[in-house]
Amino acid sequence: MPQKNGMATQEPSVEQALALLSVGDAERAATLLRALLREDSSDAEAWHAMACVARAGGDAQSAIALAGRAIGLRPEGHFHITLAHALLEQGHAEPARAAANVAVMTTPRDPRAHEAMAAILEAENRVQEAEVALRTALRLRPLDCEKHLSLAAFLARHGQVAEAVQTSEKALRLAPENVFAHNQHAVLLERAGRMREAEPFFAVVATAFPQDAVALANYGAALFAKGDFEQARSLLQDSARRAPDAPETRTNLGLVQMALGALDEAEQELGAALALRKHDARLVVNYGTVLSDLGRRQEAEALFRQVENWEASEQDRARARFNLGTLLLAEGRFHEGWQAFEARQSLLPARPTEELPQWDGADTGGAPVLLYAEQGLGDTLQFLRYVEPALERASILLAVPEGLRSLVAQMESVQVGRVTLLEKGQAARSAGAVACCSLLSLPARLGLDTPYPWAQVFKNADAGGLSDGVVRIPLRGSGDGIALQSAVKPLRVGLCWAGNPSYRFDRRRSMASACLAPLADVPGVVFQSLQRGHTGEDLPFSVAPLPEGDMLSTARLVAELDVVITVDTVIAHLAGVLGKPVWLLNRFGGDWRWAEGSTRVLPDGGAENLWYPSLRLFSQSAPGEGNGPWEKPVKAVAEALHKLVKM
Repeated sequence: MPQKNGMATQEPSVEQALALLSVGDAERAATLLRALLREDSSDAEAWHAMACVARAGGDAQSAIALAGRAIGLRPEGHFHITLAHALLEQGHAEPARAAANVAVMTTPRDPRAHEAMAAILEAENRVQEAEVALRTALRLRPLDCEKHLSLAAFLARHGQVAEAVQTSEKALRLAPENVFAHNQHAVLLERAGRMREAEPFFAVVATAFPQDAVALANYGAALFAKGDFEQARSLLQDSARRAPDAPETRTNLGLVQMALGALDEAEQELGAALALRKHDARLVVNYGTVLSDLGRRQEAEALFRQVENWEASEQDRARARFNLGTLLLAEGRFHEGWQAFEARQSLLPARPTEELPQWDGADTGGAPVLLYAEQGLGDTLQFLRYVEPALERASILLAVPEGLRSLVAQMESVQVGRVTLLEKGQAARSAGAVACCSLLSLPARLGLDTPYPWAQVFKNADAGGLSDGVVRIPLRGSGDGIALQSAVKPLRVGLCWAGNPSYRFDRRRSMASACLAPLADVPGVVFQSLQRGHTGEDLPFSVAPLPEGDMLSTARLVAELDVVITVDTVIAHLAGVLGKPVWLLNRFGGDWRWAEGSTRVLPDGGAENLWYPSLRLFSQSAPGEGNGPWEKPVKAVAEALHKLVKM
């Protein structure tokens, strides 16, 4: 062995060159190989290795020539594999397939030959054959993590995402320390719509590459999906500092800021994302949404209409049109608003409507139409009023969520048999349904341009115990209708301060119970919790817990109260439907149904909500994070309660 300064040195070899290439040192690998070829120009392995170096450097044309020279000296199967890849990279699919075929025939036990064939067949859109080739490679190396990852990526590319996730799981079990396997599995979970589950896998990648902007951004996006907004924001801000020109990162950061209530910061980030990719319909809609929440509706409307006219994806145009619909409804432009609001149907999961045709609102000659609940419980309660005008054109079968069923059974139209409430699991077709329609689509289908007026749909439901028999003084326009009581009886007030935490923007519409502390200073009040699962221990005053039960039991409890104070949840709709005075603690940039478009100015200068005349708004005056924005509206509620107690 040669000696240098008393130390043994390793003879240069093709293996050494390939090792250098594997760690990215193509220049030294090429230098070593050229030296070998100067000594022996008939070294086929060296010529093949030079082809590999050329491919790694993006020079497929040279790789073809070098691999061809190696094959001319000695036609090895793995030489044909390299030639096949290089030919494919140059767009020569048929010659590539011929080279790969030689490799498969001469080295049928080499999985690389089958993988090369799979790549070529996929390029030729022969997907089924390509999958067979990949599965053959996997059978040859069933314990090889990389083979499972390759198959998983292929399946995902061709729409078999669920199977891709299963295959990726096998790869992780084989090599749980493989960071790239964690990353691919996380990406596949995201594609499968399971971003929350992707979080621990993206966490592994971010831990392994703490300086990598993409790894940080992916982890932040997964935390956002889980609702861990503060940590998500921190990671996304770090990623944005490292890579400020990444529109996806700036978009996710903007959406996190929106969810936290930091609307000004959200506008900056979403605007920056759009500036980086001006013709991305998704980014235009996101920016328009935050502008709308900030009250800059004219700018938002222009953006939504812009996307409607683009050759964007169907989903992006639907998002733009749906957001335009809510904006128009917020402004009271109901005719166009209801039509645009229908775009939500393209964004929602398919509903179990037994493949019934959609009802267009025309007279059916008495044939039954299925009306079904579409989204939240509050939406269902709000739009139940449209059952009445629908009855003028068809017999009605009504399907509602199980939690609402016993309450809806108390509707006057159900009790007297004008509406048939479907039993759980009952098929609408068996009851004669000829068409179906979402409750939320009724305004558009019936051509009712303004909100259908509120009516006490439960007024005859004495069997349900909703009628409390107490005489009430309606203070029209103020929402302060309070039961006549003797001076010794305290005011009974229901409280609900938080909605479903799974809602992305729940942080903005819900508040910490501590925010209600000013109500403790109001004398002569007995508080009743309408917050499900709450014991009342964390409130600064005594509050009776909400008993277990469905929405009917809650409605009976609400019927006995004098006023309901709530954030924007189903409780606001329940109290409004019952005609109960309801004071709504409304977030800045709140829902369209509480906006000025749904408000009527009364002769005395007061205001009345078109959906619920008994509702009174106490809105945040400015956006912001945490409890701060709630201080003024809660203080105003406390002052209003003081006045009621003194009446």
